[in-house]
Amino acid sequence: MLSRTRIPLPLQVVLAAVAGVVSFAIARVVCTLARDDIHPIPFAAVLLAVVLLFARALGILYALPIGTAAILAYDWFYLPPLRELSEAAYTLLATFLGMAVIVGTVATVTSRRAVAAERARGDMAEVQASLRRLALLIAKGEAPARIFEAVTREVRDHLGSDTATLVRYELDGSTTELARAGLSAPVVPPELIRHVRENARAYRLDATAAGVPVVVNGRLWGMFAVGSAESQLPDDTEARMSDYTELVATAVADAQSRAELISSRARIVAAADEARRRIERDLHDGAQQRLVALALRLRTATHDDDKPGEVAEIGTDLMTVIDELRELSRGIHPAVLSDSGLRPALRALARRSPLPVEVDVRLAVRPPQPVEVGAYYVASEVLTNAVKHADATVVRIEVSEADDCLHLCVHDDGAGGADFAGGTGLLGLKDRTEALGGTLDVTSPPGAGTTVTARIPLQPHRGEPGGHGGEQQ
Repeated sequence: MLSRTRIPLPLQVVLAAVAGVVSFAIARVVCTLARDDIHPIPFAAVLLAVVLLFARALGILYALPIGTAAILAYDWFYLPPLRELSEAAYTLLATFLGMAVIVGTVATVTSRRAVAAERARGDMAEVQASLRRLALLIAKGEAPARIFEAVTREVRDHLGSDTATLVRYELDGSTTELARAGLSAPVVPPELIRHVRENARAYRLDATAAGVPVVVNGRLWGMFAVGSAESQLPDDTEARMSDYTELVATAVADAQSRAELISSRARIVAAADEARRRIERDLHDGAQQRLVALALRLRTATHDDDKPGEVAEIGTDLMTVIDELRELSRGIHPAVLSDSGLRPALRALARRSPLPVEVDVRLAVRPPQPVEVGAYYVASEVLTNAVKHADATVVRIEVSEADDCLHLCVHDDGAGGADFAGGTGLLGLKDRTEALGGTLDVTSPPGAGTTVTARIPLQPHRGEPGGHGGEQQ
């Protein structure tokens, strides 16, 4: 079909009327020449086929006047009785052509509106599908970088541009390109970035580059830029981008908030772990040392004291206190966990438990320290819950590594019925695990025991200070 979208409708109406007049003149000549040589039925079929070709090529607005003019010429100059052109014939021709042009114009306007409405519905359905895909990524807890890449791809696919770029405005005046979809060139023009930043409005630099601001939580956060290397962008690009960015800004804000929440949780957990280690050092270097010194002095004094038996008993009591403090220190942050790793720490935890505990640790290398600490405290808390609340007879702890994650499973054969709202510390364990980028699930049907499964990523923590590399466990 010929492209007529850029021709104004009034001009197309005039052209349709002219086409009708021209087709009448041509059809008159053809009918006059062919009426003695061609049978009326085949000639009518050929005439109908020509009209259908015009309808296919030019549309209903042109096909109606052309077809009407051709039919009149066939009736007047091919089929008997033949008609001579007169004022009445011209009036009738003008009436028929005018009616055909009016009907064609109404049909064209209606068709275009229907197409526009269908396109709008399709665009909205496409946007909603895009948002569902983005929401699924956010619900899965994907990293913000991956969400930004997905958003950029969705914008490019939605607009059909050669390239789409997500740019974030920094507080120091610089910009950061977060994601790009499509061609590696052209880059976002600096003038486009500057204009959108200064005016916080959509802007088209030229026919091949446009940008729309992304506003997150009432603040100009960045911009989407789209470009076309060769062809011009559609006239409604800015409007379609604006509608889309208003919807996806929520996804960007959610991703940003989630990243900030994870960072905040990680800081809280790190601060808590550091506080435990500081208490451990204070107990070891302070109270324990003083008690040791006091015990030595008392033992020395037994040679001169009138009641050596009582002094010796005091020394024994002091050593008991030292042992209790040492156990308290190990309970806060077991020295065996820092010194030897997760497997010995879990075995020591099992030995101190009043319940039989089976430990199965299958790790090729020692995990990073934050992962070890997180896994240990999950196992410790779940074991404590099993002892206090589950009436279990045996607990099994399994640790393995798969898909760059540490998998910890703690199962007991107790009463079951545990959940995050039960006040047994499971919610705190969930927060600790999520702070490390992992997940924690609880399966605890009544009467069928409890299984707590933690999945903690290893890769994001590799190489961090305090982590461990290749020690064997």
